[in-house]
Amino acid sequence: MKRIFVQNRELVVPGTLLAQGPYKNGRGTFREGSRIYSTVIGLVDIKGNTIRVIPLEGPYIPEVGDNVIGKIVDVKFSSWVVDIGAPYPATLKIQDYTDEKIDLIRTDLRKFFDIGDIIYAKVKAINEVNNIDLSTKGMPFNGGPLRGGQIVKVTPSKVPRVIGKGGSMINMIKKLTMSRIIVGQNGWIWVNSKNDALEKLAIEAILKIDRESHTRGLTDRIKTLLLSRLKELKEQGVIEEIPKLEEQEGEKVGEDDGET
Repeated sequence: MKRIFVQNRELVVPGTLLAQGPYKNGRGTFREGSRIYSTVIGLVDIKGNTIRVIPLEGPYIPEVGDNVIGKIVDVKFSSWVVDIGAPYPATLKIQDYTDEKIDLIRTDLRKFFDIGDIIYAKVKAINEVNNIDLSTKGMPFNGGPLRGGQIVKVTPSKVPRVIGKGGSMINMIKKLTMSRIIVGQNGWIWVNSKNDALEKLAIEAILKIDRESHTRGLTDRIKTLLLSRLKELKEQGVIEEIPKLEEQEGEKVGEDDGET
């Protein structure tokens, strides 16, 4: 018998019966005989014959190809140790940063990245013992550190909501706050604006999305929040004009591409 017992985007708890029959069970689920159950508290995601549950909480579990934001936490002889919010640290090797031939005996790698630097990288490989290799080749800023701004951390599973369909949500926040924003699939988000008040406003909007990601009408509420705060800032003389959104339609940002 083939049957789905839940609705798409339905909130479920561990042990909830999701489906029965020849369905493929994805992340956040387990199979017992012909039945598929949830292993986490989260939202059901049904795509074709695959059923998974997107957890509302939990650490970032990396996958090859993910674009992530990380913090340099140690400098080795030929590599850097990077915190990406996963249960285990990642490594950026010198050959995955540059094709330039580096004399490691004479070169201090701190001239490229030092402890505390923020980087935007791609998950290159993960081996059987969960060693994570990163690469910054081909990334924005020529793979260099992200200067200025602030890091905001959201639940990794909520990143698609921060980005929005076709990039609609993140583009709206960028335009109205005139901020540069890079979204990492690990839930780390870099926000940078020349105006401190607008930078704080962008962060406020992102954190609201994180809190209310499971609710409907979120885009409209975020737009209302932004326009209301911008009106206050204009009245206070912090900004001269409220940015317009006409150019937003048609712009797209992939779920793994936080920079436009």
